[in-house]
Amino acid sequence: MEHRQNTRTQQTRERLRAAAHRLFLRQGYLATSIDAILAEAGISSKETLYRHYANKEALFADVLSHLTMEQPGFSERLAALPAPQDLLQLGQALTLLSREILSMMSQPGYLPLVRMIIAEAPRFPQLGTLFFSTVTQRGLAILTALLQVAREQEIIADIDFDAVTHMLLGGLLTYVMMSLVLGEEAQPPALDRADAVVEVIMRALTP
Repeated sequence: MEHRQNTRTQQTRERLRAAAHRLFLRQGYLATSIDAILAEAGISSKETLYRHYANKEALFADVLSHLTMEQPGFSERLAALPAPQDLLQLGQALTLLSREILSMMSQPGYLPLVRMIIAEAPRFPQLGTLFFSTVTQRGLAILTALLQVAREQEIIADIDFDAVTHMLLGGLLTYVMMSLVLGEEAQPPALDRADAVVEVIMRALTP
């Protein structure tokens, strides 16, 4: 009985999340109402939505998380990364992590959502804050934790972690953002672009 209830709850969340994602891309964040999301999801009661999400911002944050840090297997692959014992292992871990991030950024549903955030942020600055706390900040924290372990092992130079993590994440994002500039026909960046960014970063980290 409990298993069926959990399954039903998960299915309802998925319907609401998918409906909200479609409408955010189609209409924008500000123009998408709770009523429209319910209609798109085929759910008649607002109480049902509010059992899962406190408000529209919470639903938007869940859409972002589902597209990024909560991709299937993402957390498990990160957890499986061994603590680096030398520069070679650190480079391998950063390369794997960077490929995961680049692949995540390159999925079809990601860039249109970023485009929507950029377009609407001047009128609704909270969107940028939500994106930073849900996606960017978590990515920076993962990279920083990996570098801190390497620093404790004394295998990297004493360097500004904040600058390094922003350069790494920013380098990956730049490749993806070119698709916004070049239009819909642009191809997603090859994963070896992540390798090239990590190679540059590793030179800065080498004592």
